Amino acid sequence: MAFLFFKKKEDSFDYTSHHVCKNCGSAFQGKFCFRCGEKVVDVSDRSFAKMAESLLNAFTFLEGKFWRSFKLIVTQPGQLSHDIRNGIQVPYMKLVGLFFVANFFYFLFPVFDTFNSSLYSQYHQQDHSHIVQSLVNARIKANQLDVKEFTNQYNAHSGNLAKLLLVVLVFIFTLPLSIVNYSKKNFYFDHLQISFEFHAFQMLLSSVIIPNLLKWIIQSAKKWFAADWSVLLSDNVYSKFSIIIFAYFWIRAQRTFYEHSWWVSVLKGLVLGYIVFNTWDIYRMLLFFFTFYTM
Repeated sequence: MAFLFFKKKEDSFDYTSHHVCKNCGSAFQGKFCFRCGEKVVDVSDRSFAKMAESLLNAFTFLEGKFWRSFKLIVTQPGQLSHDIRNGIQVPYMKLVGLFFVANFFYFLFPVFDTFNSSLYSQYHQQDHSHIVQSLVNARIKANQLDVKEFTNQYNAHSGNLAKLLLVVLVFIFTLPLSIVNYSKKNFYFDHLQISFEFHAFQMLLSSVIIPNLLKWIIQSAKKWFAADWSVLLSDNVYSKFSIIIFAYFWIRAQRTFYEHSWWVSVLKGLVLGYIVFNTWDIYRMLLFFFTFYTM
C-alpha cells in the first residue's frame, strides 16, 4: 500500500507564487488553475517515488478516496449518496467508480456465484431452471454437443457478460426503490445513486470480505481443531445472514438518505431487503438468456 512504502513528505509548495496556466493561459495562485483545473508540475511530481506511488495506487485502488468511501458505506449506509447529492463530492470516490472497483474485487475473489451464475446453478437452482433445462437440452441434442465442453464455454462466456450486466441490475433495482420511496422531491438520479452505493456495499462486504473471511475461518478450524465449520458458507445459512446485512443497509439508508423516521425506515428497509433477492432472480434470468443466445 502506498502509505506503507512512501513516507509522507512536508508540502513545500509556495502557494503565494503566481503562475500562468500552460493549458488555458489564465493567471492564478496555488497548485491548480481556477479555470481549467490544470496542475502546476512540481519537481517532486517527476520523481521516481511519486511515479511508483501513482502506479501502486492505480493498480491497487488504495487511494484515500476509496478507503474513505468504503468506510462510509459500511458504517453509515446512505451517507455517501446523501453527501454527493448535496454537493459534497471531492472527499469521495464517484459511486460509479466505486461500483466498478467492487465489481473487479468480486470477480477477483469469488466465493459465491451470486452474480456470475454457472450453468449448474442456472440448470438446477433457479425458479426459471425448467426453462433453462428445456433450452439447453434441445440445443445439445440438436447440435450433438459435448455436455462438458458446452458447460465450459457457457461458464466462460457468462462470466464475461456478468461483468457488464451487473450495471443492468443496478438500473433494475431503481424501479422498486422509486416505488417504495416515491416522492416529488426524489429524482431518478437519487434512486440510481443509492442503488450504485448498495451494490458496491453488497459486493465488497457481503460477497467478498465476509465470505473470504469465513472461508479462512473454516480452513483454519479444519487445520487447527479438525472441525468442520463449512456450514457457515452453506446457501441456507449464508442467505439468511445476507438478509440481515441487507436489512441493516436499507434501514440505515432509509433513515440517512431518504430521511424517514425510524419506524418508517425499519419497515421500508425490511421490504427492500426482501426485494433484493427478487431482483437478483430477474438478473440471473436475463444473464442466462444473454449468454445462451450470444454463444
